[in-house]
Amino acid sequence: MITKKSIEDVKFAARIEEVVGEHLTLKRQGSSFVCICPFHNDKNPSMHVNPKLGIYKCFVCGAAGDSLKFLMEYTKMTYPEAIEALADKYNIVLEHEKQTEEFKQQNTLRDRLYAVNEFARDYFREQLRKTEEGKLVGMAYFQQKRQFKEITIDKFQLGYCPENWDGFTKAALAKGFKEEDLISLGLTKKTDSGKLFDFYRGRVIFPIRNQTGKVIGFGGRTLKQDKQIAKYFNSPESEIYHKSDTLYDIYLAKQSIRKENNLYLVEGYTDVISMHEAGISNVVASSGTSLTPGQVKIISALTKNVTVLYDGDAAGIHAALRGTDMLLSQGLNVRVCLLPDGEDPDSFAKNHRDSELKEYLDSHAEDLILFKAKVLFKEAGDDISKRANVINDALDNILNLANPVLQQEYIRVCAGIFGYKEDFLSEQLRGRMRDLLVKATNEKEQMTMHGHSQLERQPSLPQIKPATAVDLRYVAEKNIIMMLLKYGLFEIRKISSFDSSLIEHVRVDQYVFDELYNDCIIIKDPLLRKIYNHYASIVEVLRDQTDIQRCFLFSDDQEEVEFALQNIEADPIGYSSQWEKKFDMFTHFADNNIVNLQQEVQNNILSLKLRVLEDHISFLTKEMSARDEKGQLIYSEDDVMGILGQISEYNKYRKEVATRLNRVVSR
Repeated sequence: MITKKSIEDVKFAARIEEVVGEHLTLKRQGSSFVCICPFHNDKNPSMHVNPKLGIYKCFVCGAAGDSLKFLMEYTKMTYPEAIEALADKYNIVLEHEKQTEEFKQQNTLRDRLYAVNEFARDYFREQLRKTEEGKLVGMAYFQQKRQFKEITIDKFQLGYCPENWDGFTKAALAKGFKEEDLISLGLTKKTDSGKLFDFYRGRVIFPIRNQTGKVIGFGGRTLKQDKQIAKYFNSPESEIYHKSDTLYDIYLAKQSIRKENNLYLVEGYTDVISMHEAGISNVVASSGTSLTPGQVKIISALTKNVTVLYDGDAAGIHAALRGTDMLLSQGLNVRVCLLPDGEDPDSFAKNHRDSELKEYLDSHAEDLILFKAKVLFKEAGDDISKRANVINDALDNILNLANPVLQQEYIRVCAGIFGYKEDFLSEQLRGRMRDLLVKATNEKEQMTMHGHSQLERQPSLPQIKPATAVDLRYVAEKNIIMMLLKYGLFEIRKISSFDSSLIEHVRVDQYVFDELYNDCIIIKDPLLRKIYNHYASIVEVLRDQTDIQRCFLFSDDQEEVEFALQNIEADPIGYSSQWEKKFDMFTHFADNNIVNLQQEVQNNILSLKLRVLEDHISFLTKEMSARDEKGQLIYSEDDVMGILGQISEYNKYRKEVATRLNRVVSR
């Protein structure tokens, strides 16, 4: 188990903009960053990354947290895995507490599976390089047939599994790995008679890594010519491997994708590797399947520009179009580059110098929408139904574009391809927009009728809500807490307690403490009261507003963390343009800068006092009619008269408070 001190060291060293920026494309916005949120269907940057607070927060779906939370949510790491990944990134040596045998036996399934895959990768690499069979069969395939350089073979961690019936399985079991784990990962199979054998025997091995470099699966290619044998075997779905959320080589490609602001998409493992050898490193493979929403989400988080690379024959053309509508629907700019007939990315990269390859890709890439329109319309020939389908498909693609000018340009070019007038296609597009708007309106009304909104279906942190939907005292108390967290150390003016003719400056938090103490007001909500007391205990130690916020964002108390993540804004205190507009505050003492903040603090205090008085009045009103077990009134007439007097006093005070708040209070 990792020690608490090591965990704190990791959290302190981790820079949120570096951790998130390693996986997503960040754009600077003032002193923070924004990016496409990977946790919901985001087309415009809605996630804010705040270096000063060390957090990320999406203002659409509510996803929020620190560097550890991001790694766990985005890469599906466990907590220990995220700690270890950050420790490795920032060169921190982790200290571990002494592990008992019981603790060792409780290692998570994911930890065990990663360990098995790591062993398998090393085993296959060793077999490739250090055994006669590996050199004569596996290495010959990679170096002679595929012409891969030795440095490339190492870079992609390629390997070989010998023809031996169960050599790998025996080695893994001897190392202490569990039979069920080997089987669940697809590395080992069992015959009907119960004998274990190596699933990848006689195949060259392509390890599949996730975005952090961990091996999550394998692809194995047979070297036999028997058509009855499947050319490729791939790992089955497991606890750590989900094919629909994986792109081959994403670990090696992600930095280059961000740098080039473009991603080349190919089909197979060797396509990727050969492109790398030819100097194109911003390339990933869908591994021969149609694109999935999970894969598109990974792509859109890294870049808005995608170039799909496929063979130039008819099969290649149609393969290039598989899943591309999904890319367009996410607002990506998609181009298609078809290679000469008979070539694939692997062969084409081998047969051309680096500069020739790059020049060809740049000059032959075509816009996807126009490519589809030309190719499919030509294929439709004189078939009226097919021609109509092609036109409708193009209009649907154009509808996904957010830019009206871009839409009109596509309409203009497509009109020439289809032989229709621009006005006709424009009207068809407007009709689709109207239908879409009506549909969205109807869906919104339906969701409202059933008490649901779109955002409620988005992934987010657990919501901390008051006990009732209209708990006004909770709202007032929460406003007080937020004042402390946001502006507690700033100063406002108040009339001196000793001389009413004097104005003195006082910190917001001290003003709040004094007001609540003098009126004997206690925060009622348990969580808010805990935060209030925690704030009071740290405020004399922490002298910076941001440090106070970080204290709650990185608290050991998960309830406090969740509250802070949901309620503390991503923009840093003192730098938000919205905050400056609201309070016009650049210094603590300029007369025209503290008036608005002062008024807001006083109003929040008065609002809480009003709710406390209303609680007292409500309690006393109920008490007057309280009865015992026999149904007799508990209080005598004299007692009731005394209670009525108290209620009258409270009502008088209540009206005074409400007047100061400019509110009308009914009798």
